[in-house]
Amino acid sequence: MAHLYRDSYLEANLTFEDDKILWHCPQTNDTREVMMSWEQPIMTKMAEVAVAEGDHVLECGFGMGILSNAVQARNPASHTIVECHPQVIVKLKAWAADKPNVIIKEGKWADLISEGTRYNAILMDTYVDDNLHTEFDTFAETKAADGCKVSWWNFSGGTTDEWMMFYWTGVTFTEVTGLNPPENTYYNRDNYFIPLKILNQKSAGYGVEESSLVSLSASEKVAWTNVKDIYAGILTRENTDGSTENIIKENIASIKMKCAGIWNINEGLLVITGNHPIMVKRDGVWSEKIVNQINVGDKLFKIDNTEVNVDSITFDSSDTAYWIQTLKSSESFNYFVNDILIKIK
Repeated sequence: MAHLYRDSYLEANLTFEDDKILWHCPQTNDTREVMMSWEQPIMTKMAEVAVAEGDHVLECGFGMGILSNAVQARNPASHTIVECHPQVIVKLKAWAADKPNVIIKEGKWADLISEGTRYNAILMDTYVDDNLHTEFDTFAETKAADGCKVSWWNFSGGTTDEWMMFYWTGVTFTEVTGLNPPENTYYNRDNYFIPLKILNQKSAGYGVEESSLVSLSASEKVAWTNVKDIYAGILTRENTDGSTENIIKENIASIKMKCAGIWNINEGLLVITGNHPIMVKRDGVWSEKIVNQINVGDKLFKIDNTEVNVDSITFDSSDTAYWIQTLKSSESFNYFVNDILIKIK
């Protein structure tokens, strides 16, 4: 009985139309949508938020292939798709025929938990899924590589439903607006919030391995050391009242740190540790976040009073350790790195 709806769905003869997939539910004696083409803006943004070029991606549920196409556009190293409905599997195989990086798994996503493969991104968009809220959080944590980005269908449409968030903390959201769904049985709002959870980004292998006080030098530009005007002896600081002033660099200690688990924003604009505080604009509001909470689509503040869109975020989940140089002070203030507003505590 626990899987009554799921079993009925798997046995159903689906109807494939140009803009939707339909099935007849015998328990309710009505026809329901499995997926519809109006979801494309959501799926495109989900791929942008969660998938970076070169990622190993696990996608649970193929449907109409809308999310799969969006993932492929991100050039993943591998793209594993698990699908359980026999008719959809036929569609999936035809779609994947000319895509050598696609790996098809026939069956249920929960069956993959015993496999040893780990992924940089896990995307969940299944239908009539009895296991989802009892097993998905554990499944994702088991299948996640360090820094894995996890996203899923947000049936609530909002940002406060703890059950929808699998009771995870640290879930962030990216809003998609301007939707115009035709009347359907599963979602009828004109906006949508894409959830994102990053797993294992603070594993024991990441963070500072060793550090030492050093003198700033114009010739020693490791990682993100190009602080505005620092080599001329001054640092531009933004005060809490919005004013700016220059600080003599002798008041600031520089620390050279050997770190693993490095985030790369906009292909080198910022190369930075995940727990570093930064100023971010999301949904029109500026707030302080840590780097591993940044989403593609967020905005950063530039020293010339313009905004920089976050177009790409990658995470080095290897064991590689990088020497980076940062600043230490007894006070908290804002400053600029590569002309981007950062915080120091």
